[in-house]
Order: sequence, then structure tokens, then C-alpha cells
Amino acid sequence: MTTPVAKTYDWKQTLRTHGLRATPSTLATLQCLEHASQAMSHDDLTQQLGEQAPDRVTLYRILERLMQVSIVQRYTDSARTQRFALTQRAAVGLFECDNCHHVIPIEQDPALEAAIELVKSHLTGHGMTERKITLSSHGICPDCNRTVTK
Repeated sequence: MTTPVAKTYDWKQTLRTHGLRATPSTLATLQCLEHASQAMSHDDLTQQLGEQAPDRVTLYRILERLMQVSIVQRYTDSARTQRFALTQRAAVGLFECDNCHHVIPIEQDPALEAAIELVKSHLTGHGMTERKITLSSHGICPDCNRTVTK
């Protein structure tokens, strides 16, 4: 579920900048999300954090605080499971695999951003004011595609 990331962020400084305390549980949660290859559910985070995992309520509170300052975004998949990802990783949208239901953030790309701007322009041209545009895609993830082709 996790993959190594070359660059790690200075989460202590990021938290201080947003007026939050850099507790061991908060730092562990951010590092877990940073190294995740997909958006993670509360249970995924608890399992991945292992011994470092705070109790269930504390983890929800940590995630809520991180969402309030836009460090983390919450998504709900087709099974109505809430999943969490770092905001900078999931700014454009999500891909959900129809087989395994993994939710993978769609990273920013100039072509996708241009397409979103076209949608905004279209809406404005029809007298609508958009507040948020998110890209949601469903299909088969690379892992399931490899399984099918074997």
C-alpha cells in the first residue's frame, strides 16, 4: 500500500505554519499519508501505523484538524468509505478501481487543469458559478489489469 517517496516534507514546520501542534501521532499520520500510493481509509491508516496508531477517536480528530487547514482532503468512494490523501497529491481528482475499489489520487497535469478551466468557462457562459470541480474516474487499476492479463 505504501511506496517510498524520494522527498519528505518538513511536517513539523508545516503544522506550525498552520497553527497546529506537531504531536508524534500527527507526524506519524502525515508520514503515512505521504508515503501512500493511494488514498487511505481510517482503518488503512490504523493498520499501517501499527504500534504508532493513536486510538480511533484521536485519529479522527487529527484527520479533521488536517482537513480544516487543507493539508489533507477527504473523499468518499463508491462503497461510502471515507478515504484521506494529502491535498497536494489529490488536487485534481480520484480514480477508483471497479475491481478492488482502491482509490488513487489523480495528480496534477497541465492538460487536466486546462480541461477543468474549459468546464469553468462553459459553466460561467451559462450563468453558473462553480464552487468546486473534482474529477472522478472509474475503471481498472494497474494491479488488477496485470491480474486479468495473466
